[in-house]
Amino acid sequence: MMQSEPMFLNIDLPLLQDGQNITFFTSEDFDDVCKWLCDDGDDDDDVQKMEEISANSYVWSPNMSMNSSDACAYDVPYVITPSSMVDDVMEIDSQTDIENLLTAHAEAVCLGQTELAKVIQARVCQKASPVGPVLDKLALNLCDENQEKDYIVQESLRNFNKARRAFYEIFPYGRFAHFTANSTILEAIPNHVAYIHIVDFDLCEGSQWPPVIEAIARINKALIITSIKLDQDQDSHFEQKSWHLCNFARSCGLNLKVQEMCMSQMMEKMYVRQHGSEFMVFNLMVGLPHMRKTRKTHQVIDFLKLAKLILTENQGIITFGDGEEWERTGNQSDFPSFFNKNLAHYKALYESMECGFPSYLKEARIAMETLFLAPFVSSKSWFQKWQERSEFTSDLRNILGLKGVRMSKQSWNEQRVLVKEGETPYGIGIGIGGNGNEFVLEWKGIPLVRVCAWM
Repeated sequence: MMQSEPMFLNIDLPLLQDGQNITFFTSEDFDDVCKWLCDDGDDDDDVQKMEEISANSYVWSPNMSMNSSDACAYDVPYVITPSSMVDDVMEIDSQTDIENLLTAHAEAVCLGQTELAKVIQARVCQKASPVGPVLDKLALNLCDENQEKDYIVQESLRNFNKARRAFYEIFPYGRFAHFTANSTILEAIPNHVAYIHIVDFDLCEGSQWPPVIEAIARINKALIITSIKLDQDQDSHFEQKSWHLCNFARSCGLNLKVQEMCMSQMMEKMYVRQHGSEFMVFNLMVGLPHMRKTRKTHQVIDFLKLAKLILTENQGIITFGDGEEWERTGNQSDFPSFFNKNLAHYKALYESMECGFPSYLKEARIAMETLFLAPFVSSKSWFQKWQERSEFTSDLRNILGLKGVRMSKQSWNEQRVLVKEGETPYGIGIGIGGNGNEFVLEWKGIPLVRVCAWM
């Protein structure tokens, strides 16, 4: 793979689409951010609708008792009394029972014992409380087929765009991935190239690229963004996304070209392009909660193989934001291990959301959980994902033979400040392997999102 001296840009990389730095929302801020819950129609009607939802659906109940996560949001000291100690012991026993049942369920699914799996699911639904701890909610999402949840999803989708913006700005998952990838890309751009060509596996709403557009406009280079069109995608909004990105680029004084093509077209284009004048960026974001979708294993592997093939003859970089523990691909030899790893991952996500929301906005948090976490929590989809990945016997680095790109210490320090490491349970770790090419957003030591870079 061709390499050249990188151009280290001494810039303050804006993280949000409006160019603002990361901020942590206060209790007062939440009132404004979460108005999307009840902003359609008459206020009195909305209040009545919320009361009806609370009365008819356990998920929206406003009478949930404060748990330890709510106390975290308010910094309320937890005073232990003899009765609360008894309750804690009972809760621990209940959580252990649910964990054991979920493990038994995963084993039954793995062995093809469908009837036994259904019996265990029913037992989990009996023991788990919809107003209980995080594990109870996870267990119900995994095992309960209650149709009321579909109604809640439909209600939440009424204000989906506002919900997604609030989710992206309140929680650090997507912003961490975008900021880390963008910083690494900009630091790697050589001085001599005239064009930067970004090939984006999933453009989504394009929220990752405005900071990069601003930075490239300042160094007076041309930019092309190619969105990969996957077979099942029918993105009717691509033209609108393209228009917004190009309009933003013009406001920065940059002539941006945005195009869409499938991977086979991308390969054909590469054979006729001029080598040496472009810096290629292959960007892959998978399973970040705000994206609300996952991708097939073969699609991710095919994209990385395409990137590797093109970079054997051209200078460039691959950035990979991973919200699905892809780094562990091939390391889970059996489904129960894979299941338990996913369970720990999503338990940490739910806990981080609970701790970041004050309890008086419980309905807003639950709506966001329903929209952005629940779609990823499914025993059936986890089993399908495990089957897809079981053919790979090693992690992605070994599959593709890629070389890590070391990320800067400055970027690492900035991320630690931005998540208030030491003041919150969040932390920024450095991935295993010693290459310095991977940063990890953690919650109490459990990985939430990984970002790595290769060439």
